[in-house]
Amino acid sequence: GNIAIDSVVRAPADGYTILGTTTGAVWQNRVLYRKLPFDLAKDIDPVCVFPSGPLVVVVPERLGARNWDEFVAWSRKNQSTMGSYAPASYPHVLAETLNKRLGANMQVVHYKGEAPMWVDMGSGQLQVAVGSYQAATTVMNKGFRAIAVTGASRSPKLPDTPTLLEQGLKAPIAALEGGLAFSMRSGTPLEILEMLSRIAVEGNETPRAKALRESFAIPTATGGRAEALRMWKEDAPIWIKEVEALGVKLD
Repeated sequence: GNIAIDSVVRAPADGYTILGTTTGAVWQNRVLYRKLPFDLAKDIDPVCVFPSGPLVVVVPERLGARNWDEFVAWSRKNQSTMGSYAPASYPHVLAETLNKRLGANMQVVHYKGEAPMWVDMGSGQLQVAVGSYQAATTVMNKGFRAIAVTGASRSPKLPDTPTLLEQGLKAPIAALEGGLAFSMRSGTPLEILEMLSRIAVEGNETPRAKALRESFAIPTATGGRAEALRMWKEDAPIWIKEVEALGVKLD
């Protein structure tokens, strides 16, 4: 992510070099690294954010936990492990929330992406994992149960599974949602940023975009530059604060 960002901020501000990465890379990396060759608060300008949709919290059925409260009660009495697809990711912050706010005894195991995490989940090496609906289906209904979803709304594929918010989790992480952020070097003409934003929004209704959202159970599409600017202003500071509290440095 940092290699890509560095390439973009060094490129001409002519609209021909676009950065596509996670919101974590352009938000949380500010506090995950002691020194970066660019300033994420000043050197890039958002075009749009493609939502990730609700993530799924999955536990083995053998734990006996049928919902979030029952899992929290179990985790307070048992040492356990949670899979994380990257340091400072959603599951990492959620695990620390469990430990610090709810008295759990949770160890985080970081993987290089979702695929190996769900493999270990399926083989019984993890007690909880959090990830995309598409990836989580590899273990669900095979001795594993979805007990919650993240974000402000339920997953369209799991309408009977309540959100963490609905189940009473008051921590900021319960309502947060990231996504895939497209941005450009600061100084790129506004008309180019707005044009690319319009193209992204128009693309929401194409068959390929609809099929992708259906596959990942993403209920909302990109709102373009206006929504991206809102997220940069309102959501990013909360993510940064939550990750900073982890005390994690990746360099």
